[in-house]
Parts: sequence; structure tokens; C-alpha cells
Amino acid sequence: MRDLVTWDPFREVGVLRREIDRLMSRFDAAEPRQLDAPWTPTADIIETDDAFVFTAELPGVSDSDVDISIDNGYVTVRGRREREVEVDEDRYHRLERSYGDFMRRFRLPEGVNEDDIHAGVAYGVLKITIPKGQNASSARHIPVSASAD
Repeated sequence: MRDLVTWDPFREVGVLRREIDRLMSRFDAAEPRQLDAPWTPTADIIETDDAFVFTAELPGVSDSDVDISIDNGYVTVRGRREREVEVDEDRYHRLERSYGDFMRRFRLPEGVNEDDIHAGVAYGVLKITIPKGQNASSARHIPVSASAD
């Protein structure tokens, strides 16, 4: 007679976890040349009664390293985050932050006032305020100040 074996789903989860850990351990040894790959800052867009407010997390990015442009109904945010300290490749233990170029592009809503857009950076957060109003169609750059007001 055969013995019945009770199926334990948690045993299967343990096997899966070990396989995922094995796969992910390969990424822990990432070569530094892969670390300057493009990254994407997280962003929020909210609507108030009189404006649309775009915020993006840019920790470690200087306001002088951010370029904002308006063209053909799109706002484009570009920049670069540099490593603060250069370290020999064999001295890295773990690198989880992303460095290098970034770009985010969003379509502007209908009926915004492109001539009165302003931007600032404070505490690592970029804030772009896009007032509601008549739409202007000329391409231009938006200056970034050291304040997010």
C-alpha cells in the first residue's frame, strides 16, 4: 500500500524563494559600468483649482543639472545625477542608487498658460506649477530656482 503525502504549499514557496534569491544574487555583483544606466525619477501630477502641479523626486540632483522645456504641448524634464564620490571598482560593496541621465515627458492638459509656468527645487523635490489659462504654442525653456515655491 502507498503512503499518502500531504501537500504543503509553503514548501513550494520556499523552493521558489531560494530560486529567486539565487537569481537576484547575480545582480549583487553588478559591474560598475552598468550603474550609470538611465534612471526614471518618480513623479506626481495633481490638479488644483487654478493650476496643475508636477512634482518629481530628484535627490542628489543640483538645480543647475535640471533642464525643463515646453514644446508642442509637452513638458520635458531632463537632467543628470552624478556619483558624489568616486570609488575604485573593487571597493564597492553594494550600490542601489541609480546615477546618470534621466528624462520624463508629460503632455500638458488643454487650456494651460504656458507663458506663466515656473519651477523650483527644494529638499530634492522638483516642483513645476502650470497655471490654467490660455494655451501659448511657442517652444521655450523654464528656469529652475533653488526654491520649490
